[in-house]
Amino acid sequence: MTEPWEWGVAESARRIRGGELSAVELLDSVLERIVATEGFARAWAHVDADGARAAARTADRIARRGGGGPLTGVPVGVKDVIDVRGLPAEGGSAALRGRIAARDAGAVRRLRESGAVILGKLQTHEFAFGQGTPPTRNPWDPGRYAGGSSVGSGVAVAVGSVPAALGTDTGGSVRNPASVNGLVGLKPTAGLVPGSGVLTVSHTLDHIGPIARSAEDCALVLEGMSTRGRELTFRGARLAVDRGLWTAWGVAAGVRDVVERAIADLARLGFEIVDVSLPELDLALPASLAISLSEAAHHHRERLGRAADRYLPETRTMIETGALVTAADLRISHAVRAHLREALAQFFERAGVDALLSPTLPATAPRLADMAHELTGDADGESLSSALRMLSAANLTGMPAVSVPCGLAGGLPVGLHLLGPALSDYALLGIAHVYEQASPWRAMVPVRDLPSTAPPS
Repeated sequence: MTEPWEWGVAESARRIRGGELSAVELLDSVLERIVATEGFARAWAHVDADGARAAARTADRIARRGGGGPLTGVPVGVKDVIDVRGLPAEGGSAALRGRIAARDAGAVRRLRESGAVILGKLQTHEFAFGQGTPPTRNPWDPGRYAGGSSVGSGVAVAVGSVPAALGTDTGGSVRNPASVNGLVGLKPTAGLVPGSGVLTVSHTLDHIGPIARSAEDCALVLEGMSTRGRELTFRGARLAVDRGLWTAWGVAAGVRDVVERAIADLARLGFEIVDVSLPELDLALPASLAISLSEAAHHHRERLGRAADRYLPETRTMIETGALVTAADLRISHAVRAHLREALAQFFERAGVDALLSPTLPATAPRLADMAHELTGDADGESLSSALRMLSAANLTGMPAVSVPCGLAGGLPVGLHLLGPALSDYALLGIAHVYEQASPWRAMVPVRDLPSTAPPS
């Protein structure tokens, strides 16, 4: 018999609406799971059990009256760069130790209005820059990378200590931990989710997005944060593949094999697969880095002046590098951004293509001892730069992209990445939903039996 913590967003919401489960019962089960897993996972920065219990009681009163929104009673975790009123807002940094948020971020406010129970704050790399090593551990192998800066969000959902979580994605940090942990992660269309109340890396490239165990769960959380309706219907679609880019991106043979099998499965499900060539996508990373680092230097200038010694050296170096980006560099980068946005929009329209398929990451989660954190370099599955190279086009253009689990390579999760035209968020999730209904990979999460090897203290 399954426990409530094992149910995802959609199942939990249905049971609460139907009177089979109370929000308090679901919360109690999730809190027990946190106690059972946190000694290993270390995904949470702060758990607000009292606040969540009060919200769950309110949700039950509303549900008993037949009211509520699509997320009534469902616990949601929030990455600790997104403000939650009254809770610590430290962004994984000693420079913000003791900071408390005065108000909810826009996305959090909308989730509350949709009935969600905000459970607490999740671990992140410092200021979401991907540098340093948070305490959070990969539930598939504690010696391996647990995902990009939304690391706590990915691991908490993977181990079942929350049904869904919010992350932020500047260069892939929702889709990256989703892929590494065998989950679904969505970077929405720019502007679809309110961006207020966030510790900003780049106001041009930052997006808030959901991480959950299924496409349907992600769609519900997106619906709770945005003003657009939800539709996960499938009426047939053309899906594009550029295998030449996979080679340029250094995709490992094992990952390539898993993704090829997923593409074959999609073809059997009725999707038309077309081969294309889009080499201009390789322009995305350098333009993204120039924009994001320059904007980060602007956003952090005052704080660095007060508390530079409390930043991680690696984070400080990244931000200070942004001050070296020239006005000419920025003009070129924004021109590249405009060109890619127009070129991709025309491609989707002209080719009648609904999504571009690729691996989410070039390799499975690298060993922490081998992980390279440089932002530029040759294609290498062990490097952060390779992940950014594959994922940054969605951020630069503002187009939506989703990672859905599609199998294992060497016993570790592999993600299938779908990039689509602006405002195709629900269509992409619909494609992912059709695929995951016909695949066995969803049954692998939450990860019930954690590795016996404890993380280092």
